Amino acid sequence: MIAILSALALLAAQASPAADADRGERVLPAELCRGFWLLPVELEPGPSGVRHTLWFLHDTGASATYVDPDSIERVSGQRVETGVRVRLADASSGPLTINSLTARTAELDHLAIGLGRPIDGIMSVYALQDFLLTLDYPAGEMRIREGRLPRPDGRTVFSTRGPDGRPWLRVDLAGRERPLLIDSGAGGVTFAVNHIDRFDLMDEPRVLTSAVRFNRIERRRIARLDGDAMVAGLQVQAPVLEEVPRSELLGGEILRHFVITLDQARKRVRFEPAVEGPIAATDHVELGAGLRPVPEGLEVFEVFPATPAQAAGVLAGDLVTHYDGVAIAERGCVSSTDTDRLTLTVVRDGIERDIEVMLDPVLPAPRP
Repeated sequence: MIAILSALALLAAQASPAADADRGERVLPAELCRGFWLLPVELEPGPSGVRHTLWFLHDTGASATYVDPDSIERVSGQRVETGVRVRLADASSGPLTINSLTARTAELDHLAIGLGRPIDGIMSVYALQDFLLTLDYPAGEMRIREGRLPRPDGRTVFSTRGPDGRPWLRVDLAGRERPLLIDSGAGGVTFAVNHIDRFDLMDEPRVLTSAVRFNRIERRRIARLDGDAMVAGLQVQAPVLEEVPRSELLGGEILRHFVITLDQARKRVRFEPAVEGPIAATDHVELGAGLRPVPEGLEVFEVFPATPAQAAGVLAGDLVTHYDGVAIAERGCVSSTDTDRLTLTVVRDGIERDIEVMLDPVLPAPRP
């Protein structure tokens, strides 16, 4: 076992006008990147005196912590096999001291390519369970403090008990109450459900996107709910559902409307809405292609019917190397669907070409 990531401790608090004296709240140096929380972990310098930083995606839906073996080799000079347990120790993240955190090595290149920036690991929901963890989506801040949440009152504080030890919330989907996993690692997801055909839908569900997991690719059927959802007392009008084979999810497209405080040790969560009134339905945009991360970019393995990708002439087998002139692995936290068009640079039969895709919504918001 390599001594590099179960105890976490706050650094001694310094008096500061910006600090909350009652709660001892501290802001972590996290970045909110297209709905995902990225946390830098700085390692103590070794014999070389070089100080290394590993970037972890903090995932409330993850039950285990992972680190990429390439990252371990970069900071330690030692190569480890996939699946080996390692320990990251003597590290920090802003005001947080990391004494020891066990992780399993796993190849995360697909995650880095998908996000468009380097990612060294995934940090599980249990990593910070000794603290109250606040994910302030509107402010883009991740904060920790000692303490506990009050007992659930069903208005702002809720139980997170569910099928396993991760945090779950009971959500009403047009009259069907479901326990959904509070998943900060599902940044682009609204609601993910099993057996989408069992819900009242505005249209037939169809495959419109895909998701890459550690050892598989999931083709995702999507449709709009014929009715409204209720999340922690906040109405969500005609939301988009996508079908998943395993845990049902409450994703980042809903979480971003809240300030969320997790008391993982006591299985409680506080949801504070950052908006007044209902969350209105919006047009839903998808490229409409199944994409597989490869070292050179994103390989198109399937183009879904009646989607922007098909209309633009994207073909299975195309290798997408750039979005709007920016290399796939270097595009950072800019969303590819913030505009109504996207230029894909693809390699097809060894020839590079640009394809302009008009990002017309695949599921338009219902009109009054």
